Amino acid sequence: MSGHSILYLGRGEFAADYLSELESLSCCTMLTRSVSLELPDDAAFMVDIVLLEVGPAIAQSGHSLGSIIQSLGPYPVIALTQKAHEHRGIAAIGAGAEAYICVDDITIEEQATVFEHAVQRSRLKRRLSETDMTVLSILKDINDGVIVVDIAGHVLDINPAARSILALGQRTYPDPTWEQTFCCIDESGNNYRNSADLPLVRARNGEKFAGQVAIYRTPEQPDIVLSLNGQGLFDGNRELIGGVITFRDMTELTRKTSELEKRAQYDELTGLANRGLFIEQLARAVGRSQRKSAALATLFIDLDRFKSVNDTLGHDVGDALLREVATRLRQNLRIGDFTGRWGGDEFVVCLEDFGEASNAGAAAQKLLLVLSEKYQLGDSEVYATPSIGIAMFPDAGDNATRLIKAADIAMYEAKKRGGDRFQYYSHALNTKLEQREELEIGLRHALVRDEFVLHYQPRIDVASGRLIGLEALLRWQHPRFGLLPPARFLPILESSGLIHSAGEWVIAAACRQLAGWQRRFELPDLSIAINLSPQQLLQDRLVQAVAKSLADTALDPGCIELEIGDGDIVRKRNSELETLRGLRKLGVRLSLDHFGTRDVSFESLDNGFIDSFVLDQSLISDVEDNNSHQRIVRAAIAMAQGLDIEVAAEGVETVTQLEFLKSCNCDLAQGFLISKPMQPEKVAAILRSEIAGTRLLARGMP
Repeated sequence: MSGHSILYLGRGEFAADYLSELESLSCCTMLTRSVSLELPDDAAFMVDIVLLEVGPAIAQSGHSLGSIIQSLGPYPVIALTQKAHEHRGIAAIGAGAEAYICVDDITIEEQATVFEHAVQRSRLKRRLSETDMTVLSILKDINDGVIVVDIAGHVLDINPAARSILALGQRTYPDPTWEQTFCCIDESGNNYRNSADLPLVRARNGEKFAGQVAIYRTPEQPDIVLSLNGQGLFDGNRELIGGVITFRDMTELTRKTSELEKRAQYDELTGLANRGLFIEQLARAVGRSQRKSAALATLFIDLDRFKSVNDTLGHDVGDALLREVATRLRQNLRIGDFTGRWGGDEFVVCLEDFGEASNAGAAAQKLLLVLSEKYQLGDSEVYATPSIGIAMFPDAGDNATRLIKAADIAMYEAKKRGGDRFQYYSHALNTKLEQREELEIGLRHALVRDEFVLHYQPRIDVASGRLIGLEALLRWQHPRFGLLPPARFLPILESSGLIHSAGEWVIAAACRQLAGWQRRFELPDLSIAINLSPQQLLQDRLVQAVAKSLADTALDPGCIELEIGDGDIVRKRNSELETLRGLRKLGVRLSLDHFGTRDVSFESLDNGFIDSFVLDQSLISDVEDNNSHQRIVRAAIAMAQGLDIEVAAEGVETVTQLEFLKSCNCDLAQGFLISKPMQPEKVAAILRSEIAGTRLLARGMP
């Protein structure tokens, strides 16, 4: 830095010592003092910098600070003040001064920097075109940050908004290397490899740009994410002389956007990748495997008997178990392998670069052991075992979707064999996979093509033998496989989300059919039972569907019984309980299906939700010989009578079973002894016989 010829204007009321020291410094080649606040006549020959004392003298001069500074142009003006009156220096900058100095709080090095900065800034302003000068004067007072640099990259101006955003002090003047460190990190968190991509460099090179996102990083504070615009600055001859950037703080917006993106890609309960993100990650892994000819496997993991945890201990404990499973998966995978939550109690894992195929089995065995260890969840000790399916690339599938489906098929095979084991996908299972795919595609068109049909199984009053209702059972008339029972396609309906539209069709069709029978045969008390999937309880559209069917058919709501096949009512989530309350308000009856096959709390039966329950056929099938089942059935019926709950038994196939139920005062019964499920036309014939007084049991099995 060269020395400067300096003109001091002021009385020297507080700057005498400062000026004496200044005369001895190399940055000052000549110091001229004047008590007048005006330029001397020979100023052009002796002034590089004007030091203006901002104090009481200005107020006493009768002129405003702005007018005085303007009269001192075109020379760079630096205001002198004291630390105690630093606000006067800040006001001077607002009035047009290039900088200010607190004479009692500045080092020699800082002073030299201020002088050099003021001179360079003044030179740039003198060369600016009238248009750019107007633009800069406007930008100075906007809420966006503004930084001006000259052609060499020296920072000449930082507006108040920029200082606030970047947490720069009023007397901080960046050194010439600052343009190389300012926002040198891109929005991905990586350093710019080419300095020509840095925002200040782009601007001083004359490039016009908008929307560059970069990170401002300093050791003293958290990262600040900025959105920057920039362009060159030109003199009156359109010669490039510098650049200007404007920017806004995008840190909070970026954080919120990142949170939203994370919610869209990660499972909220476990923090693992969700289904969509895992498929993307697996697709990239398949690409890597193809390029490197490296091994890759997909694991599909399902917890055995997870529903019983929810039913007995509640959804809070079930959720805690899922979180702990996710933690164990993360902790027991190699670096490079990854996992995700597929949905419910299902998880997926991708293993890469593991060598021999048997090593995938070894990894699965390790996960079996880890996931089978005791879970301490609050006050509850929980034991859970997984079933794991393994699909090897490329034998089981050549893309992410096929690999996951193949692993899913293998997992179901492991579950069929008792669970707590892993199963490789093989070509022997390929037919199942292809059929499952064909069924899933077909199900998406089944409603439109009118392929769903309902069969009905009669239900009789045990004491009188009179037919009092029917259970509606869904069937699918598949164009290639023929008439399919629910076991063949219901899991696919549930996993694909089609269960809601299919379930609504069942409700509407069953209600229309019941209304027709009631009117045709004058049987106003004839009832119908409709099975619900647990997934249907999660959405309020179920209540709307039932309400619409009741309105369309004018049925008595008490003739409709909705059978719930899953879990403990008390421990259901709020959304499910709201659905149940909505159904109760409509007046339809609610029933617990498969009673006796899972734990159900007394509170669930005594909370006013349940009107009846259906004894599972597993209790009835051997009740003639199984004393334990006899006791359970008797106790269940006795309890129900005490709670004024109706009891039905399904799977009745022998007269002995029916007689036993009659001895226990069971209310209703259905099963092959009474009638197989049948088409609506055959039901009409039975109803005709009922009117004539002929009971089902007297007619024999249809």
